[in-house]
Order: sequence, then C-alpha cells, then structure tokens
Amino acid sequence: MDPTNLVIILLHPIAALAVIGWMIKQHRWRQRGRLMKGGERKAAVTSHERDGERLYVLAWLLVFGGFTANAVYRIRTENISLPEALMPSGAGGLHAGGGLLGLALITILWRKGRMTRDLRNSGESWALEKQRHGRASDAIMVLIGLHAFLGFLWLIQLLT
Repeated sequence: MDPTNLVIILLHPIAALAVIGWMIKQHRWRQRGRLMKGGERKAAVTSHERDGERLYVLAWLLVFGGFTANAVYRIRTENISLPEALMPSGAGGLHAGGGLLGLALITILWRKGRMTRDLRNSGESWALEKQRHGRASDAIMVLIGLHAFLGFLWLIQLLT
C-alpha cells in the first residue's frame, strides 16, 4: 500500500483510540465520584462536565474525520467522484452507519448530562436524570466497543 494512503487510512483509528481512552476515563467518573466529598467533589464535577463538552465536540470531529479520510482514500484508490466516495460501501458502510448512530446516541448522552447539571443548579430533583445519564453512558460504552471492533475488522480488510 502506498505510504500516503496508509497514513490517510490510519488517521481515524489512531485518533479514535485517543478519544475512546478519554471516554473510558470519563465513564469511570461514576466510580470515582462516589468516593469524593465537599470541595474535591465539586471540582471533579466541574471537570467532568467540561470534559463531557469537549468529548462531544471531539466525537463529531472524529466521525467527520472518518468520513473524510475514507472519502480521500477512496478517491485516491478507486478514482471516483467525491459524492460517490462519501457513500461508504461494503463492510465500511456498517462501520459508517454505526458512527452516525453513535453520534445520535452521544448527543442524547450529552443532553442528559446538561439536563442533570441544569436541574442540579436550579435546585430541582435531579437524581433520576443523573441515573438516566449514567445508564446511557453504560450502553454507549458497550456500543463503542462493538463499533471499534467493526472498524478494526474493516481496517484489516483494507490493509490486506
């Protein structure tokens, strides 16, 4: 494989590993948060919320970057037009569809986190919303694992 094509196709998976690592750290907040009290917990909550905002933006950039890298790779290797290259095919279509589904689910998770914060700040009951946010996070972490595995299989297919 041409080294330029290899770099193009590896940009998304390498960036994804970094973002997934940060998402795992963010998800572990549920265990760490239970052990904290007072000012330490307040600072950690603020950090968790700030990181959640950043991860939401990174998720969008990661999916956009994946579609872009795939399109550039396909244009270079298949000599097709941009509209054709933006439509993933074969096993890549399943991975791309999972990325779009993931964006929808992460948007829901992000909104649940914001709703929890807003309810807490307004003095209203926020325990149920916090629980929903946590459960959504659990489900998304499982789906991220499946999505990453599909992407790994597709990458192996492209490289062989």
